[in-house]
Amino acid sequence: MDASQTTTFQAPGLSRKIGLAWLALAWEGLWPRLVPVLSFVALFIAAAHLDLFAGLDPWVHTGILAALALALIGLCWWRLRDFSLPTQEAAIRRLERDSGVPHRPLVAVQDRLAAGESDPMSAALWEAHRRREAERLAGLSNKPAHPGLAVLDTWALRFVPLLALIVAIAVAGGWRSDRMAAAFTPAFPPPPPVVANLWIAPPAYTGKPPIYLDMADKDKVLRVPVGSKLAGFVDDVRGRKPPQLKIDGNGTEFATVGKGKYQVEQVITEGKQITLMARGDEQARWKLHVIPDLAPTIEFAKPIGVDKWSTKIEYIAGDDFGVTGVQLQIRLHGSVLGDDMLSADEEPEVIRLDLPVAGNTKKVADTFVRDLTSHPWAGLKVTVMLFATDALGQKGRSSVETFLLPERVFNDPTARALIVLRKALTRDPKAFRPDVADGMRLVQAKPESYRNDAVVQLGLRIGAARLAQNGDKENITETQKLLWDLAMRLENGSMTDAERALEQARQELRDAMQRNAGDEEIERLIQQLYDAMAKWQKELAEKMQDPEERRRMMEQAEKMDPNNTITGDDLQKMLDKIREMAKNGQREEAKRLLEELRKMMENATPMMAQPGQQRQQGQRGQQGQGNQQGREMMNQLDRLSRRQNQLLGESEREGRQQQGRQGQQGQRQQGQQGQQGQQGQQGQQGQQGQQGQRGQGQQPGDGQWGEQQRGQQEGLRGQLGDFMKKLDENGMGMPESLGRAERNMREAEDALRRGDPREASRSQRRALDNLQQGMTDMAEQMRQRGPGNNQDIAEIEERERRSEDRDPLGRSDGNYGDAVDTGVDKVPLELERQRSREILDELRRRAGEQRPKDELDYIDRLLKTY
Repeated sequence: MDASQTTTFQAPGLSRKIGLAWLALAWEGLWPRLVPVLSFVALFIAAAHLDLFAGLDPWVHTGILAALALALIGLCWWRLRDFSLPTQEAAIRRLERDSGVPHRPLVAVQDRLAAGESDPMSAALWEAHRRREAERLAGLSNKPAHPGLAVLDTWALRFVPLLALIVAIAVAGGWRSDRMAAAFTPAFPPPPPVVANLWIAPPAYTGKPPIYLDMADKDKVLRVPVGSKLAGFVDDVRGRKPPQLKIDGNGTEFATVGKGKYQVEQVITEGKQITLMARGDEQARWKLHVIPDLAPTIEFAKPIGVDKWSTKIEYIAGDDFGVTGVQLQIRLHGSVLGDDMLSADEEPEVIRLDLPVAGNTKKVADTFVRDLTSHPWAGLKVTVMLFATDALGQKGRSSVETFLLPERVFNDPTARALIVLRKALTRDPKAFRPDVADGMRLVQAKPESYRNDAVVQLGLRIGAARLAQNGDKENITETQKLLWDLAMRLENGSMTDAERALEQARQELRDAMQRNAGDEEIERLIQQLYDAMAKWQKELAEKMQDPEERRRMMEQAEKMDPNNTITGDDLQKMLDKIREMAKNGQREEAKRLLEELRKMMENATPMMAQPGQQRQQGQRGQQGQGNQQGREMMNQLDRLSRRQNQLLGESEREGRQQQGRQGQQGQRQQGQQGQQGQQGQQGQQGQQGQQGQRGQGQQPGDGQWGEQQRGQQEGLRGQLGDFMKKLDENGMGMPESLGRAERNMREAEDALRRGDPREASRSQRRALDNLQQGMTDMAEQMRQRGPGNNQDIAEIEERERRSEDRDPLGRSDGNYGDAVDTGVDKVPLELERQRSREILDELRRRAGEQRPKDELDYIDRLLKTY
């Protein structure tokens, strides 16, 4: 055998034993260094489980954690700075020592022959030696590691952290991960959330309220009109970048207005989703539905009608958010109507009339009544079209209607001739201009045909000369107006201007009521109507001074129905009713009454200014006087009933207040009885009995009230007595119910004298019932008196029929004071108007007093004119 060859000897499990020896050496070097670090960690865990970090200031907690972390890092470095892992030779030596085998067999089997490798004898001896040492490797074994902590820690302080940890976990009820998390996370307040105050303001013309966006209402569908403005503010003090508002992905960055404060403003025209982005995340999201603004619609409600000389057009218009304007356009038949007609051009072939519309009314249903007989197109076929506009300027049109524009019928032959000339000038100005000028000269040459009127003569002369010299549009228009004015002068005399001013004042007042004008403007226009009426009556009276004119007017009056004849007093009363209705907010009723005024003016006769008419119609006047007298007596009895009702309300209110005072006294006495003994209780009961007796009689301060009430009740009873005497003087039967009412009033006086408001209210209620029964009995008597009272009886029956279904303002339930069109134009009775006026005066008085805010708001809503 070659001595240079070395045989490798391996014992079973030798590598594992060397590895265990290496681990034992590593553990003995590392564990004494780790014990202080682990004790530090155990103490921290024990403190966490004992919740020692709770309640600390966040910054103090952070400082403690930082100090502990630095201490732990320093301790680890200090203990492990000189630690190094054991070598392979040290592990082999440790295994040899643990086994107790001499001569280091592990080293021997790995050694090599230093010299004599070439000598066979030496090599054989070396190989035998190695075999013998390899046989000894089987006896190698590992011993446990011995870190030697007992020598280093003679006081066994290493067990203190362990015991503290065990006790802390036991106290905490087991392992507490929440307390461990709280120990590692200082209780800093969370970052302030993104505060968004956003809203969507619909356009003002829509009348819709703003929509506030709540960040909690995610996926809420927002229905907003097109053109709405999205605005608001966002507070984001922790945000590094301004927030963004996205509508379908199109972002708009908020404008910075201060530190952490941003604002945005954007008009919404389309989109399906709104998203608020801040701090790089989505903060809120809302679904969006944009409501389009449709074009308005307008149509004729009924075929165009003609009422004598007036043109009557009923129309209905509507828009989803409100109609802002309605325009009527009239053209001669054959002209073209289109959207361009809404532009303000100067075409004389178009009549444009802007009709009054209350601001932003979704539905407009009105009637246009206007006297267009003065227009040159009177008597010709025309086409009419209606246009409606909304706040966005969108236009809606109606169908085209064709009708014959009414013309005034002239009785005076010269006036008819002038109107014929005017029509010819209207049909073809260029062709008929010379003929019309010659015709005007021919009429002017015969002064007897126009009663030698110098105004007519001068007008014809000047008009003919101007027309012959100049044929432009302006001169043609002026000549047409001149011919109309001269014809009206010949037909009606100087009254034309006053009548025209009266009609214009009436129309202006109606238009103002239609567009809901303010009270000051309505009052001014009503006064203007008063003045125009006075001027018209004055000129009518002056015209009656002419014997020929008086004779002609009287001939017309004889041909008319006497029941249609009106007087100056009738017109004045109607104007007073219109003013009263406008003041009370009854705009629709006032508009109907203005239309009635127009019809009355058309039926007006000279009898209203002729004193002799009373003698000619003496019988009818006496009958009317009887009707008026009966109506006045019914009104007087109604006033007595309403005054009795007021006294009844005051008595009931005083009775409730007296009962409340007694209840308060009883509560105070019960409190005193609870504090006193049985003897005191008996004394209080006696005192309570005495006070109860006084409560049934007269309370302190009640004597003055009772005396005042008794005086008012006595005065009302005296008025009833005078009324019954008047009934007897006029030959009318005395209803028994009025006698019972007088006795009930006397009983109420006696109760008020005793200071007993409850008994007084019971008597007053019986008196009120008897007064109302008396009104019914009087109505029956008037019915039995024969003709002439039908109107009064009908009004009384209608009032009785609806009296049980009224609200506090006298309006019928579900019909709002008969404001809804029922096919008949109804005007409130005098009693109803007076009652409404009294209620409004009382509301205005209360609105100026010191009252709770809720009550004042409610009064303001009642006083508001819709």
